[in-house]
Amino acid sequence: MKAGQLTLPTLVLRDHDITGLDAFLAQQVARLPSFFDQAPVAIDLSALPSGEPLAEFPMLVGMLRGHGMIPVGVRGASDEQRDQALALELAIIHTARKAAPARPQAVPGAAPPPSPRTLVVDKPVRSGQRIYAETGDLILLAGVSSGAEVMAEGHIHAYGALRGRAMAGVSGDMKARVFCRKLFAELVSIAGCYRVSENLESRYLGRAVQISLVDEALKFELL
Repeated sequence: MKAGQLTLPTLVLRDHDITGLDAFLAQQVARLPSFFDQAPVAIDLSALPSGEPLAEFPMLVGMLRGHGMIPVGVRGASDEQRDQALALELAIIHTARKAAPARPQAVPGAAPPPSPRTLVVDKPVRSGQRIYAETGDLILLAGVSSGAEVMAEGHIHAYGALRGRAMAGVSGDMKARVFCRKLFAELVSIAGCYRVSENLESRYLGRAVQISLVDEALKFELL
């Protein structure tokens, strides 16, 4: 077994009323069916006003499964909500806390820590391919086709037409950005916050664009 990086769509609940949730999920799936089909989904309960048990929890899980998604775990749950999640066979996802960086000490003969590496791809990324820059930025010198997926822990620079899915800051780096010469992406994501093609303003399509994350929302700027 080995550790790996996974990008999970996350459903964030902000209140206990899930009356309109079924329609909301149907709308999201209709916009990008291939993205949500059999997709593992996390349920975030941290924004709920209280840590009380969620009476509609089984209904919520059933809704996700009914729309073709696979709920795999919860995060931000109280003790009572964790008990509910475990009863529904959902994993408890713990939010990682970053410790204060320690001052490095020189060790005689020790090699310096590895610096983030930039991955350069000089060939087109075809449909069905997945490219992942695990430790740094991703530079794409050719185009990205529809159905392809490009991911980076840092920034993404696309010098050809960017179609398919582009995900920067996949480990949670909210300062990551996406730079592209021609924007036609099916999905753009930074640190888990995403926008699908149907929600992209027409004035950005086919244009050189810089995309950043501001207040948990994607910001688009023409270059």
